[in-house]
Amino acid sequence: MVERETRAVLARAPLALAAASGLALSAVGAAAAPVARPSARLTASWTATRTAGGGRGWAIREPAYRLLVGASGDRLTIENAMATRRLVLPIAATVGRAQLPRSARLETTASGSTATVTVSSAAGLALVQAVVAAHPTFFTVRFSARLGSAPRRRPGFFTDGRTGLPMGSVTTGYSPDPGVRQPNTRTPETFLGVHHPLPNGPFAPPPYDVELSTPVGWLGIGLVQLPNARRLAVTAAGAVSVDYPLATIRQFADRGAGGRTAAPAGPVGQRGTWLRFPAFALTLAGGWEGGLRAYGAALRSLKAATAAAPPGARPSWWYWPIVDTWGQQWVTGEARTDEDFTAAWVRRYVDLWRQRFGIRHFTVVIDAQWQQSLGRSLPSTRFGGVAGMRRLIAELHAQGLRVLLWWPLWIKSSVKGQTPTWIDPTAAGYPAHLAAQIRQLVGTGPTGLGADGLKLDWGAMIPPDRTFADPTLGIGAAALYRYMALISRDAWAARPTAVIDGSAMAPQFGGLQDLLRLYDANSAETWSDRSTIVAAADPLQLVDGDGWEIVGPQAVPHMVQSAIFGTPAIYYVTRWSGGAPISPSTARALGALLRLTVTRGQGVARPYHVDVPAGDDWGYRQGSRLLARSIGGARAAVVYRYRAGCPLPRSAELVSVDPLQLAVPIPHGSTLARVAPAGTTVRTRSGAATLRARAGVRYTLTLRGCRP
Repeated sequence: MVERETRAVLARAPLALAAASGLALSAVGAAAAPVARPSARLTASWTATRTAGGGRGWAIREPAYRLLVGASGDRLTIENAMATRRLVLPIAATVGRAQLPRSARLETTASGSTATVTVSSAAGLALVQAVVAAHPTFFTVRFSARLGSAPRRRPGFFTDGRTGLPMGSVTTGYSPDPGVRQPNTRTPETFLGVHHPLPNGPFAPPPYDVELSTPVGWLGIGLVQLPNARRLAVTAAGAVSVDYPLATIRQFADRGAGGRTAAPAGPVGQRGTWLRFPAFALTLAGGWEGGLRAYGAALRSLKAATAAAPPGARPSWWYWPIVDTWGQQWVTGEARTDEDFTAAWVRRYVDLWRQRFGIRHFTVVIDAQWQQSLGRSLPSTRFGGVAGMRRLIAELHAQGLRVLLWWPLWIKSSVKGQTPTWIDPTAAGYPAHLAAQIRQLVGTGPTGLGADGLKLDWGAMIPPDRTFADPTLGIGAAALYRYMALISRDAWAARPTAVIDGSAMAPQFGGLQDLLRLYDANSAETWSDRSTIVAAADPLQLVDGDGWEIVGPQAVPHMVQSAIFGTPAIYYVTRWSGGAPISPSTARALGALLRLTVTRGQGVARPYHVDVPAGDDWGYRQGSRLLARSIGGARAAVVYRYRAGCPLPRSAELVSVDPLQLAVPIPHGSTLARVAPAGTTVRTRSGAATLRARAGVRYTLTLRGCRP
């Protein structure tokens, strides 16, 4: 097992440490990646054409769209694949200025699949340059601009300051940021940072992509490289706004995340300060889910998204249920400051959880309050210091368990009513300091605690830009990337099998974490919605279902759903959040279901959304094979078993948490041979086997399909 785990983790590490954001992470040991790379197939080229008004222009046709830009106009026309609908938007930007001069002129040149649009003043002074690169299923636009006289003004893209995106033709939009109050809005936004007020815990960060329903379909506007910024939004005036701190980034050269760049060639282009920004990836799709899939695929095509170990290369224990202490700490009062949260408390919690749920192997998360203080790797005296925590973790390992330690990001001390003390990953000496701490947490040396990995928390609480000693190393989302890259590098160097459980949903972060925690919510529907975002934008990401705020009525569907779409996490043993008790029968039935679903194999999750009022159902596939799915409004699960060389399952195994009449889907081409336990009444009709399931009982339906 150890050899297999090591191979899997070492296979993912080079991808994780690549600077996919375009940052020069020299301190992390990775060279800067190119800011954008072309797709493998680029067959189309820009060709001279005539615009609708009879003027000269340039056009390019790809399988998914057609683009047209005038040779002397400031508009980009997007047509759908059938050329039946079009959308026109400015190919300009306002950087340090409210608007571009009305007398501004535009010149377009094209070569191969790239067109360069330069906006100049009447005197010939270059103001903005946009590089449009076409790819078969998406195109990118990268802006550079001369900084105007108002560097504190937030820059706008696809706008000249007077007109922007044609908002009159936008019917609705979508934000993949679960922290915003209105995910469906004509002015979507997605951002990193503490949300005020905070309706639900945020991804840190969410995908930097927003979706708009337009006449040409759902138009996705996303960032390729991670920005020296936090927020991407569409304004009511139609501008695409990114909150780059222009006064700060003007001080250093662009490394891919935004900064100073050389002016365009030519005598008039050499004046002033020029800034360059991450590229936008624009996609067309039939809905917002398709748009997120297209965005993720575009990033992968451009080598701008990283990935951890893919399905089939992961250690099996990554799928074990996660048993976190935090929820039980909360409902019993031992949250942050209670002296009763000790090593003995953890031992009792683990023993009781095993007894009630009947599961032998799981991953224990020792959550907040185990440290002497926030941001320190030394255990509290309540855990017996280093020796006591080492002993506790060794005991849990001897019981066949894995152990993750909670680790807060950004804040290293906090006093109520006072400004927190922030961690600065750009400070001189901090990488070495962090490496020593991470070695202690997951290392096995004389001072190592021997944990199997880290649960990262508070990623969204990124400090103000002014707190960074060296902003050239990244601020905003770029700073979070640097911070997490340091942590993952150090953890994998100290323990190649160490697991990083984070909450960064942006696909550029995929290779910096092994599990993506869905973060705080309070309903099965909300967590399912979040997992739908993950399945669309980054389908290979393994999901930690979270669940710490789960209330009684939502507990069963969420646990069943997360047992299919990822790794379920249970934070309680006696009662759910809100006080509803966990009955012994429910605990036993959930345990039986989790023992079944942990054997489902490694694949990719997809939502079914077949019964939304009762609860979304999920499927889990490996290529054309359906490995598992939830049924009955996410109150039962079925796992399909296959034999080598046969595309049809040899059996379907079922566990329900409640007594239910269930229809078990039987794949086309299979027939039911027998069912166990013996005596179970089953009716087959329309591709399903219907039976009355008792809670917590495993049923095995033997199927015929392929010959032995």
